[in-house]
Amino acid sequence: MTSQANALKNPAHHSHRVKIAIIGGGSLHCATFMQSVIQQPEVLRGCQITLMDIDEESLDLIYTLGTKLFQQNGVEVELKKTTSQEEAIENANFVLTTFRTGGLQSRVIDEKLPLRHNLLGNDTIGAGGFFHALRNAPVIAGIAAEIEKLAPKAFLLNYTSPSNITTEAISHYSGIRVIGLQDNTFAKIATIAQYTGAQFEPPEHLHARKVGLSNANWTTAIWSEGEDVLAQVIQWCEKFIQHKPEMTVENYPYILLATLATRYNAIPSYYMHYYYFPEIVLEYQQKQSQTPTESLLAQLPRMIQSYKQEAQKKHPASIQLPEVPGELGPDDFALSIIRSILNDTGEEWVLNVPNKGSLNFLADDRVVELPCRVDARGATPLTQEDGGLSIDQKGLIAALAEYEGAAARVALWGNRQEAIKALAANPLVWSYSKAEKIYDELAHAHKKFLPQRLFK
Repeated sequence: MTSQANALKNPAHHSHRVKIAIIGGGSLHCATFMQSVIQQPEVLRGCQITLMDIDEESLDLIYTLGTKLFQQNGVEVELKKTTSQEEAIENANFVLTTFRTGGLQSRVIDEKLPLRHNLLGNDTIGAGGFFHALRNAPVIAGIAAEIEKLAPKAFLLNYTSPSNITTEAISHYSGIRVIGLQDNTFAKIATIAQYTGAQFEPPEHLHARKVGLSNANWTTAIWSEGEDVLAQVIQWCEKFIQHKPEMTVENYPYILLATLATRYNAIPSYYMHYYYFPEIVLEYQQKQSQTPTESLLAQLPRMIQSYKQEAQKKHPASIQLPEVPGELGPDDFALSIIRSILNDTGEEWVLNVPNKGSLNFLADDRVVELPCRVDARGATPLTQEDGGLSIDQKGLIAALAEYEGAAARVALWGNRQEAIKALAANPLVWSYSKAEKIYDELAHAHKKFLPQRLFK
């Protein structure tokens, strides 16, 4: 039995009462985190979870739903709520951040406005992702300052997008312990394995060598019981492409990603097709009648009503959110990282942390996404050298890494001119004149949520 399997079965052993603060605790995704706690009740037995949000109505909804679910499932976790960030953070052992400055309406702007300039629309990468970082990074910096003052030994687990730039900003801004959580690599690799029909061992037996940056990385090996089974996935991709599937608005990302896998003999992360096939992605984005967030906003009233109906019941049912690209929050992955730290398991997880020499082609202080050993000390990146990447793959990642470093600095301290320079270095913009035009338009659209220095 693996250490991961042991950790799942053994009761949690905490030397003191553990407090977990969730900033953005009114998010619907927090209900998903509650579900994870219910499914693994031993992990946080005797702990306290404090939900914090400035939206009292959403906060009350998630708190009520979570309290009832914990009670009816016999979960021995105390759930609290507050609108005070300081109260939530004080004496916390873990602080989870999951919020969106400007809300979903700002995300729609990030998706739509770049298209007017023939630039790709997205709130995680490109010009939209840059402005998402400008809105969120200063807020994250404020949270980091509160952690330094009120809970200096706490771990900050950051889900706030874009995770690459916001985690980079925190790692430069303060001395707190920060770990960026982007997605659950093991679950995704397991899904790919099932999709291809390959007979792999259960997910806890899979180890992926995933190297690069958040939203810009390659999986160059998948070990199952000591054997690299990546070739089986690549073979499936080759067969898929040979059948020449018709490209549609719904499936084009998967066709492009499968194509990249066959060309580079590695599994690209989602969004890699934006960098390698930008003209195709732009064509399909411009064909869509709605952006992903507009589709989500259309579903949201029904989803919220379902939550409210369940919260009013004496015994609410479990609710799972639909998967929405680019919309992440605390889930079983976050709980797994907390468990690994609390129980000092030394498990291997793919996380976003400062490089510290793990990838030999990037600066030590860049935030990278790669396998880490997770124990009571936190997340220690495992040395990958070049990660099995070719020089051209490393070239794109290196350019992105330096852009992200520049974006993080601008988000915290920069002015308009410095911001335009940083945006011009984004591989999906790559033009000062385009950067200047779209910067002013997006800055005006997001004016309410940006520091005044970014207009000077």
